[in-house]
Amino acid sequence: MITEEEFDLLLKAGKIAAEARDYGAKLIRPGESVLKICEEVEDRIIRAGAKPSFPCNLSINEEAAHYSPVIGDERTVPEGALVKLDIGAQIEGYIVDTAITVSLDESLNPLRQASADALNSAISNLKPGVNAGEIGGIIERIIKMGGFRPIRNLGGHLIKRYELHAGVFIPNVFQRTSTRISEGETYAIEPFATDGAGEVLEDKRVTIYAVRNTNPKRLSDVEKEMIRILYERFNRLPFSERWIRDLGQPEELRQRLKALASKGALYSYPVLMERGKGLVSQFEHTIIIRKGEVFILTK
Repeated sequence: MITEEEFDLLLKAGKIAAEARDYGAKLIRPGESVLKICEEVEDRIIRAGAKPSFPCNLSINEEAAHYSPVIGDERTVPEGALVKLDIGAQIEGYIVDTAITVSLDESLNPLRQASADALNSAISNLKPGVNAGEIGGIIERIIKMGGFRPIRNLGGHLIKRYELHAGVFIPNVFQRTSTRISEGETYAIEPFATDGAGEVLEDKRVTIYAVRNTNPKRLSDVEKEMIRILYERFNRLPFSERWIRDLGQPEELRQRLKALASKGALYSYPVLMERGKGLVSQFEHTIIIRKGEVFILTK
């Protein structure tokens, strides 16, 4: 069971993340640098007294998740885009995760609203013991009522200390599962809606990594030292090449990260693309149920 001190850290991290999310949403304008937006959001989290729990994601249109700018990224926000800003904050490993979608074309507002309404409905039905599949059914029904499809292979997740995805999946569609929401646990609820096929596929692009194995075989001494440094800095939380630019030149870093992932030392998180090339919206809050009450940490 979570202690008062741990709860206070989550509340503080949640407040910081919510403020940074809303600040970042206001920066999303046509022609704006994706790199500038993400670095301003990450800096705001740090200056407020927390750390980003993963690199700022700014995924555009048919990108559902996991696009984070790299060193020297020249990408800008296009006209009329649907932009997902997905961020996290952590204090001493106590993590919150939150997201918002910004529509730069009024015709896309219904798609944006579908995921927002699904999030609100899901949270209003959370209580200890409720089946995670039933929450997925609520999300699915609300999104379909809006005329769109939920993304069936994305969903929310249990969060534990220094562990962003802690094994429990909260689906965005109805599923038969024995998983139930537990008192005292922290969950991210994140409905994704689309006008496409309702499924994501992995792209070739990878901009986010995390330490997977601190003692893998087949590593050189240089690679072992890099894993040691990465674990010391980030534990097992995701990171960006932008955060380790002191460890080498950009192209060298990319090659080393790719090699470490191929050897099983790192997880890689490919950019996730909507299978039917549909537009994607996302909203997300982190919640905890405590003493029978649902606390929205990132409200």
